[in-house]
Amino acid sequence: MKNIKLTDGTDKSALSAEIAQVLKMGGLVCLPCGGRYRILADLFNEEAVIDLIQSKGRIHKAPSLVFVGSEAHLAQVAAAVHPLALKAARAFWPKPLTLLVEPHADLPSIIGKQLAAEHGKIGVRVPAEPILAAVIAALGRPLLVSSANKEKKHGETSPAQIRKNFATRVGLFIDRGDLAAEPLSTIIDIVDDQIVITREGAVSADAIHALSA
Repeated sequence: MKNIKLTDGTDKSALSAEIAQVLKMGGLVCLPCGGRYRILADLFNEEAVIDLIQSKGRIHKAPSLVFVGSEAHLAQVAAAVHPLALKAARAFWPKPLTLLVEPHADLPSIIGKQLAAEHGKIGVRVPAEPILAAVIAALGRPLLVSSANKEKKHGETSPAQIRKNFATRVGLFIDRGDLAAEPLSTIIDIVDDQIVITREGAVSADAIHALSA
């Protein structure tokens, strides 16, 4: 695992390019995002996706969050996007709002078999962090994302714990020190042409329901 300390003086452009290169080569990258460290993999590289799942020690629930660079990337990820989901994305992204969508048939087969096995859907959102936006732009593809912790264990805010858990799995670790937890993203689904909040988080329920008013 290569470690890079993230500071205010870090060359963010060079860092984004290095992260994208590791991902292009099928490697895993861990970096800070939304008050926790997250592990990233190229969504369209099936071996990288498998590596991410295995690194987590997942048994019952595989990671199923995808970061996209823009609304346009949704067409690569989702089989279809309901107009209400699209309205929510346009209203809130890049705020922490996750849309649940059925995976596109062109995604690697493991996406449907394992990542979307529990509910038949995957979560999609646009990250607010500029580095992540630059990485996705450089890679040109969406990213599979998971919190940097082992199954049923914490540690996703601690660099020491991440080095302990993922030193042999993650190729590049962007270290910003211990992180203060932030609110999780709000997750919404569309059921019977209605917005359903499956997890309330940083985007309030009132703001979500106002879309249907």
